[in-house]
Amino acid sequence: MNVQRRASVLARVELFRVVDEVTRVRIAERAVARVYERGQLLYLQGAPRDKLFVLAKGAVRVYAASRRGDIVELFRHHAPTVIGVVGLLAGHPHSATAEALERSTLLVIPRDDELLRLIRSEPPLVEALARAVEIIARRTFQQVIDLVLLDLEGRVARQLLNLAASGDARTRRVTQGELATMVNGARQTVNQVLRSLETRGYIRAAGQVFEILDRQRLEDLAEQ
Repeated sequence: MNVQRRASVLARVELFRVVDEVTRVRIAERAVARVYERGQLLYLQGAPRDKLFVLAKGAVRVYAASRRGDIVELFRHHAPTVIGVVGLLAGHPHSATAEALERSTLLVIPRDDELLRLIRSEPPLVEALARAVEIIARRTFQQVIDLVLLDLEGRVARQLLNLAASGDARTRRVTQGELATMVNGARQTVNQVLRSLETRGYIRAAGQVFEILDRQRLEDLAEQ
């Protein structure tokens, strides 16, 4: 992938769309295009935040793991988007692990003094970075609220709606095991919830995709 193609990838994400083409090319010159196979890790929980990732193609999940090996999925990213913006300026160690869900192409940009100077010299880029962090903070807050106020059925309903992008009637591909980590539930119990939703005519399972048949009912469950 040459510099112009890398710059065109940057132009597709909101964070870099706000700057001019010259700045995007400067950033693209420092980026390396890399392909991650399914299951390959971008970074580990506790590792230094020394890179910024731009997802050009594919999907990546971000999850936290306990010492016992319990996993809770925090975010699921689909192209095009930026991964790793929270600690870009602060540089704190990663609080979670990022893993490719499928064969994915990413631009890897080193987090160094030159990148930080470039960001700070571009007020629109700083503002876009602040907005991105705010969105992540709101999403995290919503997850905490869901865990406290929603039962497992409500959390499953919420995630199915989230997986159906822009009101689509079909969700993105997700295994029942992955869905369990997203709602902090046991796989067997989540499977029972899915069967119940299907029996009541709210959804229909089609392999690793779920068709939403009654969006209003799912929304009602997600708001209880």
